[in-house]
Amino acid sequence: MGPVVELSAYTATLAHERIEVEDVAMATLKFANGALGVVEATTAAFPGALKRIEIHGSEGSAVLEEESLKTWAFAKPTKRDETLLAKMADRTKTGGGASDPSAIGHHGHMLQFRDVLDAIKKGRQPLVNGLEGRRSVEIILAIYKSAELGKAVTLPLAGDPKLKSRANAPK
Repeated sequence: MGPVVELSAYTATLAHERIEVEDVAMATLKFANGALGVVEATTAAFPGALKRIEIHGSEGSAVLEEESLKTWAFAKPTKRDETLLAKMADRTKTGGGASDPSAIGHHGHMLQFRDVLDAIKKGRQPLVNGLEGRRSVEIILAIYKSAELGKAVTLPLAGDPKLKSRANAPK
């Protein structure tokens, strides 16, 4: 969907007593192409809810719940759609940490490490490079900044002192 250009967020501590951090964060995102998005994160939900990533647009929808593809529906289906759905269905073998944090898998991190090592060996760029990683961190920092200020913030956060120290860091 491209880069996020603006976001507005709220954070709160709603369910856990005597903790020093928020247990709920919600943000609305505006992308450069005009698309809108929502990020919801919480440790305050009743245990058992699986993590979900949903993408909906005028031409289709995709929903991933933990590692299982639950929805893959498009206005113009292709021959590969059924194969993909069959391959990605029912891949979640645990509760994904929703009710048992020790059940959180590490396979995604292992795939990332393998790709970085392969990229170094082959002299190519990794699938997710440092710039993409920085964009993710910047969105997280912007969520905190917006919640702190109580208003929308624009990205990039070039004027944020937390980012200035990293501006001249080696690439």
